Amino acid sequence: MPSTRTRIPTPVEDNILFLADHTCSICMTRYKDVQIHHIDAHHSNNDPENLIVLCLDCHSRVTGRRGLGRAYTLGEVRRYKRNWEARVRASRRAHQSISGQHQKQLVSQIDVIVCEILACEKDVKRADQLLGLLFELNLWRNTRQVTASIVEGLSHLAVMTGLGSRRLAGRVAETLWKICWHFAGPEKVSMTRNDLLLVLKCVDALGTLAEFNCMIGHGREAATTIAEQLENFFGLGLWYGRRVIVNAVMKACEDAGQECYTANRIEFRPGLTSLRYSVRKMRRQLAKAQPGWRHQIRRLNRFLGA
Repeated sequence: MPSTRTRIPTPVEDNILFLADHTCSICMTRYKDVQIHHIDAHHSNNDPENLIVLCLDCHSRVTGRRGLGRAYTLGEVRRYKRNWEARVRASRRAHQSISGQHQKQLVSQIDVIVCEILACEKDVKRADQLLGLLFELNLWRNTRQVTASIVEGLSHLAVMTGLGSRRLAGRVAETLWKICWHFAGPEKVSMTRNDLLLVLKCVDALGTLAEFNCMIGHGREAATTIAEQLENFFGLGLWYGRRVIVNAVMKACEDAGQECYTANRIEFRPGLTSLRYSVRKMRRQLAKAQPGWRHQIRRLNRFLGA
């Protein structure tokens, strides 16, 4: 009998894709569409060790009937997973060994990229490519100085795109979350004080983006994307048991919500609707994961007028 399907938690899903470099673990062909496969075929078992990234072709071969040919065994699929993830880790370590002079050059390049994004905000495709480049730099050249420079650049973009391009605002919000999606749970990745400061800096930038987006009254798509990323950071705070992250997200929602009003009158209803939808989901998550955090529950209830 097939197992009951349980949705893979977003942070687990993000980390599995990250560990595999968003690439099929069997054919290792880059830039193909991929899916996450449950190795033991039990869809309620979302243990990271039971999840492997496969392209559509390899997924069909692993799950489909092979006729007279030998099918993939569970042990074989697990070996493919371990082998590919180990190769990705080794590749990243090799790319991260950079000199101090090279690091300074990278920081200068980051400033140039941020300026170019601002200069081409109407060309969303090009701006998307440049935001992807910032993320790749963080992924492959990840040092404290480089990451801090990227987050600082994204903070600047949060202000400028919040005031200007609604089409680019959502993409900046997604990139801020990507910077932190490697935190795959305390049992897998610890969070140091410096890591915590990084997360809070990203939440602060996202909050600034949400505020300006609501103040200017951009479209619902941007408001929804920003609210979803705040939701992701809220879940991260719950997962790691860090009230300071949860409080920072709630403050971002409260400040953004206030900007939807003018003289007690709702001026940007789509923004308020998106925020309230995400805050309802946050309240459910909080009640389930940390029922003892009564102060935070009361704050969410106040936001919702409950």
